[in-house]
Amino acid sequence: MSKTLLILHREVALRLRRPAFWVVTLMVPLLLAALYALPVVAASRAEEEATVLVVDETGLFEHSLRPADGVDFRAMPSLDYARRQMESDRSVAAILFVPMRETTIPRDAFLYHRSSRPPLKLQSLIDSQMQTLLRNAILEDVYQVEPSVYHSVESTYIKLRTRDAATGRESFAAVKSAVATVLAVLMVLALIVFGVQVMRAVQEEKSTRVAEVMAATVRPTQLMVGKVGGVALTAVLQLTLWALLTTLAVRGIQASAPELFAQAREQQQARTLASKGSDATAQYNTTVTLVDETVQGLTAIRLPLVAGVFLLFFLLGYLLYGALLAALAARLDGDADALQWVLLVMSPLLAAMMLTPLALQAPAGGLAAWLSLVPFSAPVGVMLRLPFGIATWQLLLSALLLLLLFAAAAWWAARVYRRHLVR
Repeated sequence: MSKTLLILHREVALRLRRPAFWVVTLMVPLLLAALYALPVVAASRAEEEATVLVVDETGLFEHSLRPADGVDFRAMPSLDYARRQMESDRSVAAILFVPMRETTIPRDAFLYHRSSRPPLKLQSLIDSQMQTLLRNAILEDVYQVEPSVYHSVESTYIKLRTRDAATGRESFAAVKSAVATVLAVLMVLALIVFGVQVMRAVQEEKSTRVAEVMAATVRPTQLMVGKVGGVALTAVLQLTLWALLTTLAVRGIQASAPELFAQAREQQQARTLASKGSDATAQYNTTVTLVDETVQGLTAIRLPLVAGVFLLFFLLGYLLYGALLAALAARLDGDADALQWVLLVMSPLLAAMMLTPLALQAPAGGLAAWLSLVPFSAPVGVMLRLPFGIATWQLLLSALLLLLLFAAAAWWAARVYRRHLVR
């Protein structure tokens, strides 16, 4: 046992002494916090003023388009005159040209823009306003229907809520499905990243002949457990630091500029309300309602339990795949084909991810149950079922099967390790 602990200590110390470990540990939370803050900063920055020249031969739009989001509209008598204005005035972002057709209802319009500034925002804004104006004109002139009456009917909305029949509580199926998918993706990424670390560590020791010296003084099982366990402890430490540092970084960004995030939330809410047809739609579809529903759904999930189970099945899944990848690295003469073999070994996890949509349709069904009980797919299967609730006996059985399979894989990997490293 002391030799196993010695090998484990060596593996942990070796990785903690590497500058790359601490650089990645510090940089990942900063990158995640930046990904959180960049959209808020982009949404809160001042909008650039732009002018769109309107040449409307039909007369339906030129005086009806309304300024919005820093975009102003100006009517022009002809397309040639508008082109000259665009060449002389840099504030002109585009020219909207609506040609006259044989029919009274225009079928197409053209937006001329500068090559250096493709107006994606302008295109969306103009298209939305033109569709509304054209529909209103058809309603009034052809069907003699007030647009306000039509919009009140079109925007009628009813929200179907799901509740558990036994407890009567809200199920929040959409929120739980999103959480389950995120957990499954994180599990697969973590297992692949840290599993490859074991593989590379074995390949390095094999190339430097260190493994031969170690295998001559300790039993193969001790060597394998120490190797895989050392990387496992390092992985848990790094994951914990990532979670803590990312939380601190996000909270620090929020505290450093609270008015910026408040402004972004107000702008997002204003855009959401402006895009709705009436107050009836806004009543059900506002950003606040969606945020509240998400928060309530997350509250309904026992997050400490989810975090603990995630860590447990990450360790068990890592120990299983780490042993298999270590044995694979001992057999390979080089790392040229290592990636293909890694994908082959990890294929059960990838197959479980491909079955995620089917499993989420019935989290308590047969497919989801088998994914959570089969050891090779259990880390993903359990994550898919965890937010919805999973029976304790199934959770314990899945963990036990994973542990037993790891013991068998470690025994086999130790034999392969000695056979291919000790000549």
